[in-house]
Amino acid sequence: MKKLSILIGILFLQNVLAQEEKCGLQKSEFNIYKVNAEDVKCLAKNSDKKNTIFFTFARWCEPCLYHLPNFKKIEEYYSVDSYVLLMDDEGSKMTKSAVDYILEGHPNAKIVILKDKEKRNGRKYKDFLKEITPSQFELVTDMSKYIVLNKSGEVQLVTSWKDNKEYPEWKDDSSTIKRIVLPLLEKK
Repeated sequence: MKKLSILIGILFLQNVLAQEEKCGLQKSEFNIYKVNAEDVKCLAKNSDKKNTIFFTFARWCEPCLYHLPNFKKIEEYYSVDSYVLLMDDEGSKMTKSAVDYILEGHPNAKIVILKDKEKRNGRKYKDFLKEITPSQFELVTDMSKYIVLNKSGEVQLVTSWKDNKEYPEWKDDSSTIKRIVLPLLEKK
């Protein structure tokens, strides 16, 4: 059984590395890949899964902390590539804190970080959301978003706090996941 687990782990790692290699991603100083909107689409196109899901996260974001466990549960039951997408500056202490926090609870999590822009004006996240959000979705620049892409790299969903009508205090996003995220995904 242990050999089977090791083999599955090796195959999983090879697939992840192949995706990242095909997209030409570079690593940040915390050994996580740097991405922009086109890279996110490339990862989805090169996935062996029907869908790829990204969860936007920052260590200082309270909704992110509450919603991360629900995000990680999705990959337990659904055939999906899942990535935690960090928003802070590539080399910041907040990024290090976020990586440590995520890996402490989810040691196999795939983490990527939004590329820093040449001019740091605090707009990299807003600019990313403008690029990634299709016109049929309202552009809301909040955190703790679920971004679902299909195998063609097309964005199928970008959530916002407005989707969580059942729990306006934002601590529980399970109804939003069940209502609008899971219907897009394929069960294992």
